[in-house]
Amino acid sequence: MDKPTELAFSDYATFRFFRAEIVYFITLITSVIIIARVTYDDPFAAVTLSEAVMSALCLVWVGVFVVGAWGYRVWEKTQIKRMFAGEIWECWQFSAQDWESKVDADCNLISPKDEGKDAYSGVIASSIFGFVIAVILYVITFFAFDDPEIKTAMRYVAVGLFLFMVGVGYFQPRVAKNEAGRYRSKALKIREPRVWFGPDGIYHETLGHTSLKELHKVTDQTKSRNRIQFTLVITSADSDDVVKYHTPVPSDCNERAGDLVRRYREEILQK
Repeated sequence: MDKPTELAFSDYATFRFFRAEIVYFITLITSVIIIARVTYDDPFAAVTLSEAVMSALCLVWVGVFVVGAWGYRVWEKTQIKRMFAGEIWECWQFSAQDWESKVDADCNLISPKDEGKDAYSGVIASSIFGFVIAVILYVITFFAFDDPEIKTAMRYVAVGLFLFMVGVGYFQPRVAKNEAGRYRSKALKIREPRVWFGPDGIYHETLGHTSLKELHKVTDQTKSRNRIQFTLVITSADSDDVVKYHTPVPSDCNERAGDLVRRYREEILQK
């Protein structure tokens, strides 16, 4: 059975997945530094140490994400090689038209094309939340502190927090739109992608690998939603997390999908 010539990795194995969180963290640090510079008369004496600490903390934060993404990629590559070294149960291929329609539907779920009034709901909710927190912080500052410099600094923090929450609400739909665009670009990198199924995992030629080692349930949804649902239960020290992974089914593979579901139930789940 043919194998992919070039490996594709999931978003968890790429640095792009963490880009938004890193940007938020750097923005927060920059805001604190700016507030400190505006508040104190001698910024070099009062702020230089805090700048150094925050810069080091930012560097460590980014480094953790980079190392995590790199480690996950190495692990995922090992899983893909192990999957193709073993038994492959099925290999499906989508037609270009079929796959593009499925990608369009996924993109519309990530970022709806016509949200109407809902497009402003994030800005309104974030603005209200930021305003309430800013007012609470302002009132606490008024009654709890006597030092005028501290009061001034806390007022800047309250205003900055409000503006930050407004910005979060404003950029949410744009972030979703960019996410949908990245997903579309990645998913359509191959016009007629193939997907392989093995006892321990699934590999999609553009979307990457999904491990099925924690498989708990398989549901045949070809008649209702034209897909197979794999339910995974990931056990950790604190709790059990339920993750549902959906695999679209090509239009000419409905019967094969039913056979595949039965095989997973008989050979994996009933062991």
